[in-house]
Amino acid sequence: MVANRQSQTVLITGASSGIGKVTCLYLAEKGYNVIGTSRASSRLGDLYSEADQRGVSVHGLELDINSDAEVRRVMPEVFNQFGDIHALVNNAGYSVWGPVESVSIDEMKTLFETNLFAAVRMTQSVLPGMIERGAGKIINISSILGRLATPFNGVYAASKFALEGLSESMRTEVSPLGVHVALVEPGLFETEFQRNQVRAARADDPKLAYAPYVQRYNARHQTYDRLASDPVKVSKVIHKIIRSRRPALRHPVGLEAHAGIIGSRLIPGRLFQWMLGRATMR
Repeated sequence: MVANRQSQTVLITGASSGIGKVTCLYLAEKGYNVIGTSRASSRLGDLYSEADQRGVSVHGLELDINSDAEVRRVMPEVFNQFGDIHALVNNAGYSVWGPVESVSIDEMKTLFETNLFAAVRMTQSVLPGMIERGAGKIINISSILGRLATPFNGVYAASKFALEGLSESMRTEVSPLGVHVALVEPGLFETEFQRNQVRAARADDPKLAYAPYVQRYNARHQTYDRLASDPVKVSKVIHKIIRSRRPALRHPVGLEAHAGIIGSRLIPGRLFQWMLGRATMR
């Protein structure tokens, strides 16, 4: 395990809510120097308030991670103020929901800008320093949907599948240089993720053939939401990765995530797809 965590700085994107906020607070309580980003500083109010209640300090950073120019401008200032970034947690992301036919190319491009390209942009900003030191962690928050795609989550799953492939390749590239890449794959957790989900403009179009299946999916998903767990479980896995000298590549979190992965491996493909459809939209 890595010692002297007091001097380690962790930068977490998407820190205004959900897993990002919970992880900022959890790691701050563990003694790390935590920087949490958001596109607007006004959205960090809850993070600051909860940090005060817990008696810890978290550094908020206004940063549009979708902007090349802003990342190039702000990150040198971060290095000047805080020094080395020991771990980057690429957490910021959202979902566009709907049948693939209903999602516009523009909606998909915007999704990939945040879920994939922003993670690359932030990684490229911290990698030179990590490689120079011969140490560092890049932790990409994926999803069980980065391993197992479900109906009407196709474009979100595509962005996470892409993040997984990128992470797997980059892990092999940078591990000889002392930098470790890991993926965290949460299942269902109690966050604002579902409420912040963007429905494709045509997702509920009654003219599309999927309309009755969409209605059934929506009805069943309310039941699944009750299975959501405390997101601090994800924070604990992130902490474990940071402390590990040689973390594994993939870290599924949650009973349903583990069950889905095991089921997809052990159950014949056609039967598994039938079961998946039966459980979600039929």
